[in-house]
Amino acid sequence: MNTTDTTFYLGYIEQGIGGGQDPLTPPISISKNGTLAKWRGKMHVLDLRVNDPGLRHNREGFIQTLQKAEALGIKVVVTLPEYTSRAFDLPPELPPRKDEPVVAPRRPTVKLPENLTHFRPCYLTIPSAAQGSEFFSTLTTGDCLPIIELAAEYKVEDIVVPVSEPGAFIDPQAEQHFRKNLKVIADAAKSRGIRLHLRNGGISKTVFRKLAKETGCGLAYNVGIAHLESEDILETYREFRNEISIVILQQVLPGLDKWAARREAMEKSLKDFQQAAKDYQMGIAGRDEHYAEQVLKRWHGAMRSYFEASYNQFFNLGLFQNGDLNLVPLLKELRRDIEAGQQKCCLLETVPNTKNTDFVLRYVIPDSFPGSL
Repeated sequence: MNTTDTTFYLGYIEQGIGGGQDPLTPPISISKNGTLAKWRGKMHVLDLRVNDPGLRHNREGFIQTLQKAEALGIKVVVTLPEYTSRAFDLPPELPPRKDEPVVAPRRPTVKLPENLTHFRPCYLTIPSAAQGSEFFSTLTTGDCLPIIELAAEYKVEDIVVPVSEPGAFIDPQAEQHFRKNLKVIADAAKSRGIRLHLRNGGISKTVFRKLAKETGCGLAYNVGIAHLESEDILETYREFRNEISIVILQQVLPGLDKWAARREAMEKSLKDFQQAAKDYQMGIAGRDEHYAEQVLKRWHGAMRSYFEASYNQFFNLGLFQNGDLNLVPLLKELRRDIEAGQQKCCLLETVPNTKNTDFVLRYVIPDSFPGSL
């Protein structure tokens, strides 16, 4: 590829389809920050994260997004499921206290979502140490094949495969299971003209090299995950620059301890939520109004605890904000590759904001850009 063929795609994440919330809150979602049409000319590629194994619940929502992107001339990269969701009904409103005067609220009431949506991580393999853990579920090849077929129908050329989560490295036993599953989906993708890109996170360089040799897959390099795993980002990028055509930029949590603490707090409050819902129904069935009212208060408390635990103020900071990472050296490295004629797709895993676009373009686009943007 010579410089006249150079192509650089800049885009955002769509992770908000299927559920009143998002695996990471505030939402990393174009649909929750204005329609796709609003971003015309400000983004050129969309990372459509299909958090719906087997497309069992929200197929139409993903089809609509694919159709809209196609109509707007936006390239789509599909990411296979990393989460599976389950929705829970919210508790009824608390009755007003009898001794409490009715007053107009001083500020608008925060509108709650229609339900409580809990996202559970799922991967094609789970590290042996995590087998049987309530925190994970296993993704099957049968969950992936309908997604690959839908992607091919809309001429998607690239699919990202999350391997594991930050710091949870797959061991030799899990690696064998992953290789077996990867071969199935790699064959299905290749037969449809789609290339797979393994996303870093829980995968060593040695394992990636082995899998890349076997399947021809690339590396979707998530810089935030690499930072969480204490990796030298520039060194790794330079080492695998020819395998990396997709770079995912994000700011990150302060550390893996905070990552784990957030999930544990969500799991605990969810258990309290479910138990309170069960106790409330028992009180209603037994016509014990006093007990039901007391349990309803506990149910509301568990709901508030869950929403507070799920809120994430660090993970998807804007790139232009202060965060753990200085992204400028990597952006300059990307610029060198673009000038050398390589095609790069840069995805911003942040709350969509045009300032993020400006930040990236300031350092990446050459002064006299010969290719297409």
